[in-house]
Amino acid sequence: MSKNALDERSLDTKRSPDLSKIFIFSVGISAAIFFIVYLIIGNGRFSSAFFKLGSDFYMDFFNSIRDASQGSAVYTERKVIYPPMANLIYLILSRFTPNAYNDTSFSDKHQWTMHFSPFILVLIYSIATALLLFSLIYVSFKKGSDLKRFVFAFAAFFNIPVLFMAERGNIIMVCMIAVMLYTFTYDHEIKFYREIGLIALAFAFSIKLYPVVFGWLLIADKRYKEALRCAIYGLLMLILPSFFFGGPICLVTMLQNVFGFSAGSKSTLSIILDTVGLPSGAQLALTVLIYLWVLICGICFALSPFLKRERWRQWALGFVTILCVPSLTSLYSWAFLLIPMVMLCNLERPTRREVMYMVLMTVPFVFLPFYFTYRVTVSTVIVYVMTALLSITLVASEAKHLVRYLKQRK
Repeated sequence: MSKNALDERSLDTKRSPDLSKIFIFSVGISAAIFFIVYLIIGNGRFSSAFFKLGSDFYMDFFNSIRDASQGSAVYTERKVIYPPMANLIYLILSRFTPNAYNDTSFSDKHQWTMHFSPFILVLIYSIATALLLFSLIYVSFKKGSDLKRFVFAFAAFFNIPVLFMAERGNIIMVCMIAVMLYTFTYDHEIKFYREIGLIALAFAFSIKLYPVVFGWLLIADKRYKEALRCAIYGLLMLILPSFFFGGPICLVTMLQNVFGFSAGSKSTLSIILDTVGLPSGAQLALTVLIYLWVLICGICFALSPFLKRERWRQWALGFVTILCVPSLTSLYSWAFLLIPMVMLCNLERPTRREVMYMVLMTVPFVFLPFYFTYRVTVSTVIVYVMTALLSITLVASEAKHLVRYLKQRK
């Protein structure tokens, strides 16, 4: 930690703000206002805070089940972009849904509501993931009474990004839980728990790929043997499930699908820019600038361990770099920032600057009623705004620290 940061902590000794209260009260008060607004409006309008006003309920989950149930056709015919491990999970789940539904066409995807077993499966899956997330947050948040830890962990699930994630049934929920397990065991004094964390990161990589960036921290910390074992776990979890879908050749088809999907679909950012009427040329220029910014954020993340930056800052930089990628910027992806937020809340004497970061991270978690269009909610737009603000403040801080570090080296 830098001398300036230590000095700032010493100045804040008498005033030590409780960062967890920022999150708890923001989520709690906004949830109460949200409840009152839709209590007055009625007519089931509260679902307008979710994807497509709630009309596509749980379809990331059931579409994936339908696709995976087709075996190798999941890549060759359904053009799925998920890695084999994710499809293996959905293939297993497809054994608990009726064949009559699994074999339906895309236009009949909502027919799961005509069967009883999918409802039971949704209930079990939702409860299981909710309990896992709650338990991880509760155990990892170490500051305060048991009641306070319970309330914080409850708020960590009962907020817009996580509920949005749960409503989609997207496997990113499982990925986030795995990344949390890796994060919260990263510096554990017991080797067994650290090994569980390595397996968790490998698993997260095997279902979403991009969590691989956090393996860089192992290399930066010179934990080369652990990094090697984690890489082996990841490769095994990537290759072995592929044999359920035609063998490793399906990975090539998957990559082709990824490029085809990226070229043929519009990100939420493009939809927002179309809505405000930004010309296509200006959109292209903005996209180029965004990817340049992603590169800058990535460099800052890569340098932060060598600059001896605070652990929460390293993780925040990693997640914000991912969020800045247009295809990965989404409301439910913001939920990953719960990880650095827990780290912030565990600090003994947070500085005023860290209070600012906590506020920036908290804003998208609040309940915001109403929407702009069928696919764009107020919360969705807020995520883009806060991604920009958080990334700018983090990168600016890293740049300032880097200049100071280079001066000290001279």
